[in-house]
Amino acid sequence: MTRSTRTASLLGAAAALVLGLTACSGGGDSEYCDLLNSAQEDTSFADADPTDPEAMEEFNNQLQEVVDAAPDDLKGDWETFQSALEAMSDPEAAAEQDPEAATTAMENIEQHAQDECDIELG
Repeated sequence: MTRSTRTASLLGAAAALVLGLTACSGGGDSEYCDLLNSAQEDTSFADADPTDPEAMEEFNNQLQEVVDAAPDDLKGDWETFQSALEAMSDPEAAAEQDPEAATTAMENIEQHAQDECDIELG
């Protein structure tokens, strides 16, 4: 997979996780669950251009809010996912990333969102 393909794939996955959420019944009342619920209304990053620094900075800021609000047992998964995204702008860092770790992190995030927040990530 080429670097640009990986970047697009990870950015798409991030958009789906962070911004393209589909709430099932709006369970969970923690700050984290509330943040995930409100993110479904903001689809502005779904088609974000990964080469646009301003758009990526805004996207990264929103992602950081989610990371900061994540429960302790999920924070590491969000940080792994965030690190994989950030590495896409640095070829050396991207080469050092473990795609399996990022995939596992995404699966854990999705499962937690469903179990604890009653949100199905799309």
